[in-house]
Amino acid sequence: MLSPIRYFIVGLVLVCSLGSHAQSNSDGTWFVYFGNQKINNNWNLQSDIQYRLKQVPEQSSQLIMRAGLGYNLTPGNHNVLLGGVYVQTNFSDELNDKPVLEEKRIYQQYLFKQNFKNFYTTHRFRLEERFLPNEFGLRSRYFLSAQKPLNGKALNKNSVYGSFFNELFVDVKNTNFDRNRFYAGLGYAINKDIRIETGYLIQSQKNSTRGQLQLVLYNNLSF
Repeated sequence: MLSPIRYFIVGLVLVCSLGSHAQSNSDGTWFVYFGNQKINNNWNLQSDIQYRLKQVPEQSSQLIMRAGLGYNLTPGNHNVLLGGVYVQTNFSDELNDKPVLEEKRIYQQYLFKQNFKNFYTTHRFRLEERFLPNEFGLRSRYFLSAQKPLNGKALNKNSVYGSFFNELFVDVKNTNFDRNRFYAGLGYAINKDIRIETGYLIQSQKNSTRGQLQLVLYNNLSF
């Protein structure tokens, strides 16, 4: 029987094979760090840094830095949060007169978690105020994720797990569909606070659909 880490490595090889095929078709790669640091029983600091290569054909790269302060309405759950975001998008020079676009955002979100036997689910509702050069945008997002341990009944140290999510974006200002992201991947819990994960994301926009390989680190260590 495969040990947990060997189980994960076998899955990682399969996902990377998919990623190599994706890269040959000019799809992109996202490198992602998620942090959720407990301050005390009520307060937490949430952050993420994402570096995206070829998110869409005309973009060479995109950097996203996000941080927010959250408050638990109930012990360890039903979290409300206020945060800010900085986004820098780099375009290919030959395709854009202004190769760098900067965007700032303010966002509010509500998040709650549920467990169904050995499925761990998270719901997140987010509203974003987007400040771009000469433009203001307002966007809502609904995110639903699930993790299922594959080598046990609980998600704890040495767990290998399947990971799935879907996120719908709606342009509130213009009452239009913005995009949808569906993701499936495989993760390994080094311990109860640190996980590594890789998978494949399909992003659908109004006139295009594109695949992205994701490499993710989760850090839930408390202060």
